[in-house]
Parts: sequence; C-alpha cells; structure tokens
Amino acid sequence: MKKVLITTDFNDLSLNACLRFCKYMFKDSTTDYYLLHVSEQVGFFARLLGQQEKAPEYQELQLEELKKNIKKLYDLDVKPYIRKGSVTEQINLFAKEIEIDLMVAGTSNTSVNVIGANTHRLIRTSDYPIMTVNIAIDPKPIKNIALPIELYLSSRQKVPYAIKWAKEFGAKVTLLIGTWEGQDEEDLTKIKVIGSGVQKFLLDKGVNCDIVNLKDLKTGKDYADEVIKYINDEENKVDLCMVMGRDESTDFAADPRAQDIVRFAKIPVVCIPLKHQGMKTEFL
Repeated sequence: MKKVLITTDFNDLSLNACLRFCKYMFKDSTTDYYLLHVSEQVGFFARLLGQQEKAPEYQELQLEELKKNIKKLYDLDVKPYIRKGSVTEQINLFAKEIEIDLMVAGTSNTSVNVIGANTHRLIRTSDYPIMTVNIAIDPKPIKNIALPIELYLSSRQKVPYAIKWAKEFGAKVTLLIGTWEGQDEEDLTKIKVIGSGVQKFLLDKGVNCDIVNLKDLKTGKDYADEVIKYINDEENKVDLCMVMGRDESTDFAADPRAQDIVRFAKIPVVCIPLKHQGMKTEFL
C-alpha cells in the first residue's frame, strides 16, 4: 500500500485503532500516510444554538500537534491536510486527488456494534477500498482472508483485491458460499460452479485457496449471519474479510449484508467499491 488515507475529527478513539493497524500491517513498506481533517461549516440553526466554527489557524495547530504525537507514539510520519465542507464529499474528493490505495476508517468511537454515519456514507460512496476496524480489535498477522461469494456478478469484483492482499501478506483465501434447503436448483448449481471457478482462478494465480459451503442457512437472508459466525469463530482462524460496499441491488445504499458484517466482525473488514464497467470474462 503506497498511499493510505486516515481521517480525524480530533476527538476520535477509533483513530488510535486505525494507527495501530497501519503501524502493524504496513511496517515493512514505504507507505505514505495522509491525515485529513474536514471542517464542517456550521449551519444557520447550529449558529442560533451557539455553535461556533473553529478558526482555521486553531485547527492547523491542532493537526500539527496531532502529527507530532503520532510520530512519538506510533513512529509514523503523516502528511496533514485540512478541508472544509461536507465530510464525506471532501474525503472522497481528496482520495481521488491523491489517488490513494486504501482508506482506513474506524466503525465508531465505542466498542458497541454500530457504524458511524461518516464511515457508513464512505462505504456507500467511495471509489477506493476502505478497511474498517473497531476500537476493540487488535492487529494480528493476515494469514487467512475470507471472501464471501454470491450470485451477483459484482461479488467477484473482490477477487483481484484478494489476490493482491494474499500475495502481499503471504495469506491464503477462504471462499465462503451459501446454500440452503429448498433453494432453486438452477441457483444452487450456479453458486457451486461460480465458487469452483473462482477457486480455480485463484489457484492459477498462485494463491492458496479453500472453499467452504455454509450449509446451515434456512434462507438466503441468513447468509450474512453465517458469514459473521464463521469469521468470528476462532477455530477458523480468519484474520480479514472482504465484502462489497454495495452491489447491483443496492446501488444507492450500503449493502445491508455488508453492513452487518462490518458491524459484528471481530476482525478488520475491507469494503470493495462497486465498479459498473463489468468483469472480464476470466472471472465469470
């Protein structure tokens, strides 16, 4: 990862979690870290209630102080930037200008299973992969990457990312497919064929790959729950999960299944952005 973006609001417990992961995961790389603070403009009604905008000079001093503390505590050199406007919009614009490889975001400032509003919007709108971490999660070696595969064509857009990460960390990939009783026979055959095809593709690319069929589903709606159960089971030794931030069925909203995985996972989750140009034939 050459360019990693981390955002801060100066009062963010999740920032420490993000920095811990950056320090641990990319310690042997020549990564450039960009630290971005977006100053939201105070609206009319907020001003009526007495809320005041902080002076730009004060925010710059805060960011410089934070940069020094990060260097002292984590030995990371960060490049600080300040933008003004809508948080999500400005983060996405900045990411595009810098052409980042990865955004690291905390799910919330508490250990409860929630996703902060800004992180939720970023997962839905970003054109770049986002690694989400909860403040209760500690870094560990990435040796097994879980890759849920569904019938949606976009589900296979995760595959190139899985190959890149697996090779970077010397990890294997575990494909997770789901079948259930009473499932349409055509769909049942399709998901098994797709799973086998993706597995073969990964193996041909030199990536060790297993495939696991989550059979304890009563309906397709149980798929996310079973994925969460599988990746959180310590016996399965999963260190990272990759999901689509959104898919064809939820173009203007975060995929609700992905949301649940991000919320309840006890490991980092990388959300892959949806691309509409389609997949190359070798992934089909």
